Amino acid sequence: GETPGALLAAGLASVAERPVRLVNVARSGGRSADLSGQLEQALPHRPDVAVIMVGANDVTRHSPAQLAVRHLGEAVAALHANGCEVVVGTCPDLGTIKPVRPPLRWVARRLSRQLAAAQTIAVVEAGGRTVSLGSLLGPEFAARPEMFAADRYHPSAQGYATAAMAVLPSVCAALGLWPEEERPAAAVPGA
Repeated sequence: GETPGALLAAGLASVAERPVRLVNVARSGGRSADLSGQLEQALPHRPDVAVIMVGANDVTRHSPAQLAVRHLGEAVAALHANGCEVVVGTCPDLGTIKPVRPPLRWVARRLSRQLAAAQTIAVVEAGGRTVSLGSLLGPEFAARPEMFAADRYHPSAQGYATAAMAVLPSVCAALGLWPEEERPAAAVPGA
């Protein structure tokens, strides 16, 4: 019940005011290279929306960024081609992990931010949406130790809940469930 998928499903059900079905194909320690196998599991369920949170393990396991981004873009394109909306939580800011000391912390921050930027481009080009977890949550994770589990490396239940709630508005918007912001009427020339 405390996983990002379960929290997103509960939040989506609340906003939609109807039950939703969650199919979770996520794997602990997953990298972008694992997405094709996860697609094989997910696509038979004909999802309306897919949420992908990937990147941290690509950085920590030294996956080539170009390859990781290619795998992600291919997964988003495949989902999109199957009529599925896609929301990607991009790589978090690994520079917030306290046990990682400078200068390695600075390298982790730089690599995770570079990957997140490249992920954003690939996802948008493939028809998906992104949520910049590093930008949105990095400062909060850096300031609040309770966002991390006892190992001070992985997110705690509260950290995962915060990430899920950061992604929820984009999931709702992708499904047309989030109210559009009112836009001012366009000015009519000569009026």
